[in-house]
Amino acid sequence: MSSSEGPDLSVIIPTCNSFPHLPVTLDVVLDAWPDLEIIVVADAYTPGPALSEARTYQLSSDARIRVLEARGPKAHAVRMGFEAARGRIIAYLDADYGLEATAGCLHHAVRLIAGEVADCVAADRDQHDWSRIRKAKTCGFIRLTGLLFPRLPVRDTQAPLKVMSSAAAHHLRLCATWRSRAFDVELLHRLHCARFCMQRYPVRWHGQDGQRPWATAFLLAYTAPSMVVGLFRIRLTTLLRGPRVQDHPGARQ
Repeated sequence: MSSSEGPDLSVIIPTCNSFPHLPVTLDVVLDAWPDLEIIVVADAYTPGPALSEARTYQLSSDARIRVLEARGPKAHAVRMGFEAARGRIIAYLDADYGLEATAGCLHHAVRLIAGEVADCVAADRDQHDWSRIRKAKTCGFIRLTGLLFPRLPVRDTQAPLKVMSSAAAHHLRLCATWRSRAFDVELLHRLHCARFCMQRYPVRWHGQDGQRPWATAFLLAYTAPSMVVGLFRIRLTTLLRGPRVQDHPGARQ
């Protein structure tokens, strides 16, 4: 997944092809770190501009962008990005990252990994300007995750920014199932059980990530059942088959 000739940083951006603001996020990410590659993994089977915009950006603006076509859920897209990444540090973030966050947030998180402060850094949002519906959706998921995974050191598991060492990413590529809408929880839980050093990174982002309250309500109704089922499935699977707490040779002690 990584090589001595690869860049410092690989940033994976899974996106639905219908998302209309991908170039904004590409601009922000490119400003975050000088030696990087960006891997856009787009669903090519739905109509929309994201795939063509990524390819146009690659040809006209920056050849460090790589474009992959995927078919399937977000977890599958992120896994494809992990398998293609060549960087010594691996990050993944949402396509709407540029609408609410800054290049500085990603830069600081990468510095924590590069400085060997942690093996995995996960953003923790403060929700200061969120709608009530969005707060209810996120806080409800946080509470349920805390009940099922009480020792997990990361609170805001669904925050769209996670950065990790190549050793941590390699461990996940080998052992994670990548099958659930709640796959972020599985990834973080498996890193925790392998004793990778994990750190929450408090962030104060602005805006509604381009999403209106009615759209948040629709997404809540559409995704909440599968997210809850995914959480219980992950908990059950890890109880029956592991992972047991065991030091990983690549984890910081």
